[in-house]
Amino acid sequence: MRITVTGNSRLTLPAECVAVSVTLGFTGPDRGSVVADTAAVTDRVRGRLEEAASAGSVRDIKLTGLRTWTSTPLNTRGQHKTPQHTAEVRGSFRVDDLSALGELLGELASAPGVQVDHLDWRLRDATLAEVQPRALADAFDDAHRRAEWISTAARRGGVEAVAVQDQGGGIAPMAFAMKASRQMMDSGPSIDLDPQDVEISVSLTVEFTAV
Repeated sequence: MRITVTGNSRLTLPAECVAVSVTLGFTGPDRGSVVADTAAVTDRVRGRLEEAASAGSVRDIKLTGLRTWTSTPLNTRGQHKTPQHTAEVRGSFRVDDLSALGELLGELASAPGVQVDHLDWRLRDATLAEVQPRALADAFDDAHRRAEWISTAARRGGVEAVAVQDQGGGIAPMAFAMKASRQMMDSGPSIDLDPQDVEISVSLTVEFTAV
């Protein structure tokens, strides 16, 4: 008799690092000033991040994707107001030293023209290499246990695996959304955050032969 079951496993670990996404830019009636101010804040943010990278707390700095556009808002009577020009740069970086995260986020959130979009909590590569085999083993053990229960219910003996199919799964970091309020921009605080947990899930479909 053949028995096919799906085994699952989930491991939850505290995040060890975080990927931060930011948006830099300004909106105003003068295109030249808007573009110049956006270029200036981009240079300042890049310099601050490179300083943190030199200290070993930040890496994978990317400030790319310059966009500019113009919109013409309407007043309450449906009449066109002064055109507004926008320049925007999207960026991201990774913080490996979480003890430096609060101060860095406070500096960024307090800077005019900078918006912290979201935080993507992650595990280090070495940790993933260590725990993923364990998650696979746990999923197989779950499938084996279920197959033995079925074999026992069918009045059969032990079971032996003859085929395994990886159904995927993956890493599910929790995202933390944060936008800088006017109070943040005025005060420039150090923002104390608790790292979110990261879940590693594995699903295996295993075919057994009951003896």
